[in-house]
Amino acid sequence: MVITIEKEQFEICIKQYERLIITICLSFTKNYFDAEDLAQQTFLAAYQKWESFDGDNLKAWLTTIAANKCKDYIKSKARTTVSLSEEEYGILEDKGDSPEETVVKKNTMERIHSVCNKLKEPYRTVAVSYFCKGIKLSHLAKKTGKNIKTLETQLYRSKKLLKDLWKEEFM
Repeated sequence: MVITIEKEQFEICIKQYERLIITICLSFTKNYFDAEDLAQQTFLAAYQKWESFDGDNLKAWLTTIAANKCKDYIKSKARTTVSLSEEEYGILEDKGDSPEETVVKKNTMERIHSVCNKLKEPYRTVAVSYFCKGIKLSHLAKKTGKNIKTLETQLYRSKKLLKDLWKEEFM
């Protein structure tokens, strides 16, 4: 005896048993998205195998298909998870800045460089060297031959000027 099903009939079947099938799949997978996928696979399999349905107990037939789909999924290699040791996790852990942090830092450095270049000499050289290039004052003193106290004073004054310029530019 071949039983045919119309599209509308099958839609009614899905609506009637959808929650039950998702609940069954969720009890197996413990993951809602996997449960949704498996429920969809269940109804697709039922539609494809409709002619093998004896017409007796639709609910039992669908739940059996769902349970079998879930069991197959749990056994599948695609689902197998690999646990990492602390050491392996430490190796894989990203220790760098996030892309957002990188962009923010780059943008900030460009702004700082732009503002430092607006200073007049000798403050520009001290500010660019110290803030943009990361050169210590002791190294700058050796490089330029200037007294360290002079450079400290110029840096102090450049900070005050930069603060005012920063407010004008970006606030």
